[in-house]
Amino acid sequence: MSNIKKNRIRINLGEDLDGKSRVNQALKRSKAVLDFCFKGKEIWLQIILWDNDALIALKTAGINPDYADNKLEWKEDDNNFLGLNYKQYSFQKILPICLSIINFDLAYSPSANITCYFIDFVEPIIVNIYDDRGCDIYSPSRSLFRKINPDILFK
Repeated sequence: MSNIKKNRIRINLGEDLDGKSRVNQALKRSKAVLDFCFKGKEIWLQIILWDNDALIALKTAGINPDYADNKLEWKEDDNNFLGLNYKQYSFQKILPICLSIINFDLAYSPSANITCYFIDFVEPIIVNIYDDRGCDIYSPSRSLFRKINPDILFK
């Protein structure tokens, strides 16, 4: 998906800080982006588990897939996939996933070797927090992009 240039906006999450301050900044900005995109809505998470320990790492981080409203598991090629659905978005429910993604490249705990797409199928939008540096937002709705202003989101 990172090759898609049209209908994508890239937002910086962790910028000029180091260490735990960078993690906190990236987490705070992730919350702002996800709240903007999903607040008051249903949310799906498509999680790619890149290694056999990723699900264990997610559970250690505080995600219990059994607590989702709906759960799907499947395997493609050598990768395991996990689909989680929450009828009502709450950042608290997905905080461990965001923290795991942000921590992974920085070698902090908790972390899991995953890719996660946060999805709304009704108002088509996909958010991919790819690491502590940033996230991509994809949508066929150009009007959504006109509403996104990092200066306002990150006040």
